[in-house]
Amino acid sequence: MPSLLRSARSTGVIAGITLAVLIATGLMLALTHSKSAARQQRLVVANYETMGLMREMVIAVQDAEIGIRGFLLTGDISSLEPYERARLRIETNMRLLEAMVAGDPDTTRQFQEFRSVTAQKFEQLNATVGAHQLNGREAALALDRTGAGRAMLGQIRLLGDALVEGQRLLLARRVTALRSEQEQADIAGLLVMAGAFVCLIVGIYIIVRSASRLERSQLELAGRSRLLQATLESLRDPIFVVDDRRTVVAWNEAFAKLAQWEPGKQAPPTLDQLLSDRSPATRALLLPLDLGAMSPKGSAVVRVAHDGRDYEIYRGEMSGGGAVVRCIDITEKLHDEAALRQGQKMEATGQLTGGMAHDFNNILQVIRANLDLLKGEVGDNAAMASRVQSATAAADRGARLTQQLLAFARRQPLTPQPTNVARLVGDLADLMRHSLGERIAIELKVTDDPWNAKVDAGQLENAILNLSINARDAMPDGGTVRVEVSNATLDRRYAALHPDVTPGPYVLVDVGDTGTGMPPEVVAQAFDPFFTTKGDGKGTGLGLSMVYGFVRQSNGHIRIDSAIGQGTSVKLYLPRTENPVPEERTDSGSAVSGTERILVVEDSEDVRRAVVDMLTGWGYRVEAAEDPDVALAFLEKDPAFDLLFTDIVMPGTITAVELAQHAQRLRPGIAVLLTSGFARGLIPDHTRSGYPMIAKPYGSDALSAKLRSVLSNRRPTPAASPAKASPERVEQPMEHSRSRRVLFVEDEVVLRMSTTDMLERLGCSVAGVGSGEAALDLLGQEQEFDLLLTDVGLPGMSGEELAAKVREEYPSLPVVIASGYGRSGMQADRMHFISKPYSSIDLQQALDHAVRNVP
Repeated sequence: MPSLLRSARSTGVIAGITLAVLIATGLMLALTHSKSAARQQRLVVANYETMGLMREMVIAVQDAEIGIRGFLLTGDISSLEPYERARLRIETNMRLLEAMVAGDPDTTRQFQEFRSVTAQKFEQLNATVGAHQLNGREAALALDRTGAGRAMLGQIRLLGDALVEGQRLLLARRVTALRSEQEQADIAGLLVMAGAFVCLIVGIYIIVRSASRLERSQLELAGRSRLLQATLESLRDPIFVVDDRRTVVAWNEAFAKLAQWEPGKQAPPTLDQLLSDRSPATRALLLPLDLGAMSPKGSAVVRVAHDGRDYEIYRGEMSGGGAVVRCIDITEKLHDEAALRQGQKMEATGQLTGGMAHDFNNILQVIRANLDLLKGEVGDNAAMASRVQSATAAADRGARLTQQLLAFARRQPLTPQPTNVARLVGDLADLMRHSLGERIAIELKVTDDPWNAKVDAGQLENAILNLSINARDAMPDGGTVRVEVSNATLDRRYAALHPDVTPGPYVLVDVGDTGTGMPPEVVAQAFDPFFTTKGDGKGTGLGLSMVYGFVRQSNGHIRIDSAIGQGTSVKLYLPRTENPVPEERTDSGSAVSGTERILVVEDSEDVRRAVVDMLTGWGYRVEAAEDPDVALAFLEKDPAFDLLFTDIVMPGTITAVELAQHAQRLRPGIAVLLTSGFARGLIPDHTRSGYPMIAKPYGSDALSAKLRSVLSNRRPTPAASPAKASPERVEQPMEHSRSRRVLFVEDEVVLRMSTTDMLERLGCSVAGVGSGEAALDLLGQEQEFDLLLTDVGLPGMSGEELAAKVREEYPSLPVVIASGYGRSGMQADRMHFISKPYSSIDLQQALDHAVRNVP
């Protein structure tokens, strides 16, 4: 390699000297000829410019003549503008042309003649203008008719052509001389180039022959280096290469940041420096790899935690010694995997609880129905009444257990409404004291001006009690349970660390204790169903699971902060609402009997028998069927039923909803009531049916009230010769002795059912449908309604379109539009708006206001 370098260096010196001599000779010759060629070139350019100026001046004289003639013809002074511009151009060009022809006597003489004739021409033009101004147009025309002006213009053209022709001849001579000089300069340059080229070829040949291997090696090494660096920089994780001398020879920017090393200012670090205390980050990550020994152990992978992050450290040995090390941050990967596993576990548990709830609720329904029937038969037998009461309480506990499973799966039916959380916690104080015992002190703390939250108040009470009982169990020797209510705002930074959080305002309920605390591995499993740290028989493991499901279903956030010996704090973040808290209403009522004919459809024989006995005991005439096919056969033979009471999930060729549709087709006035042991969100393909529903298990009072409500809202059976409904029907004033007839349009079944219950509690008789088209059908069947309440977002026809249609066809019918997007831009007489979410007070006020404004 050194001999090749010396040979290439000496050959380059010889070739350079020879080439320099040839270049110097050629430069001298080229400089001499180039000076001559440059002078000739300047003269050629001057010839072209002279000819151009002469032609331009001839044109300017013609423009002046045209301007004068236009002035004579029109008499308009503005026509003289070409004449004025031409005169200015000629004066400027005359000065330039005089300077350019100063060195040529013949051209100077021709120029003097041209300038003289041009001056005479402009004097003649000025005289014509003056004559026009002094004596009028005819005098000017007479002066022009003498022909002197035309003669001078012709002479100017001849003189200009002569000067141009002389310049053209002179140009030809100068161009010939210029070409000769250029040819001589080109020949000299070619000779120099030829000599230089020969020297260059010889030098290149020698250099290439002696140094080709070196050049190829250098290019290959540079290419590999660039490729390696580009590959390293494309990786976001720190990566570096250590050679056999324990020095870092390749790295990327991420590694430089990790090692706190500045490549441009500091020398590459050694392996000993990376493993020293001066670089704690690289020491913590690389020490488990045992790189200090640098023994060829092959590839290795270790997992290391540092500074709250998890890393996988890869080491690959190189054949010539050294190693390649890569540090991959797997924190987000582990978090995503854990979230995926948790989500799959939650989904699997939710599907399991749906099936369990259905079967278990059917069993509970049989028990509850028979217990309700026994209540009326025990008479004065106190012992029997006590046993029935105990059995009823056990059935209720079973129902609560099912609700806990559904709460964990976030599929329990909730009734969220504006709730004063601070007042709710205060009301719970006495119950907590009785539940927790005398050894537990209770501290309640409420912030000034606490916000309201939109939650299910009953479920929130259960959640706080569950957390308080867990806190008591964590303090076997006594302690303090703290319940704090405050206002909190979770920002985007917090939401980025917790994907389930939506940034915004929340009401924070913090339930803490001074107990033993929990280690991190227990905190990680705290929300898992059936997980408990208590002994056998001392807990179901569903308490925290239920709280977790309730908070998440309420669009909130839950967090546990705990440490061994420092107690535990469970924080519930509940979404804030600015709507007012509705006033509490007390509803009282008792089971009401009836004489209507009811068709019961239930596949469970025990449930069917219990329901039939219960309804018969209330005075109803009851027929029963075990599936929808048998029930349809009943209806086809004898459709004279007042109500169809059917379970939803049953075997058969048709579904319960299809059975209800057949029943209403066979008997248009029949009412329909659905029931199911599934949570409403789990009922397949039935959430948009539009029929009222009662969930299993239900008590006798609840069933009786629901039956009367559905029967009172059913469509009346049309007469034999019904008269067509007129859109312009005359609306009679609503009597105070009867309830309001409200047509409620809402496509969301759960919301329709909850709002229907709310309206019924307000004393209204409600007919609920799921679309605007169905509402128009009811209005067209001589149905008498006192008010239309409709949602804005409906499938097909929107709520505003329905309101406009009703306004057009039934102008006397008040309309209330409910919207979650605020007040619509559409506003008309007898149309009122209510914003979601609304309370029963809001709804009552809207109905009263709408009906009160009836003309």
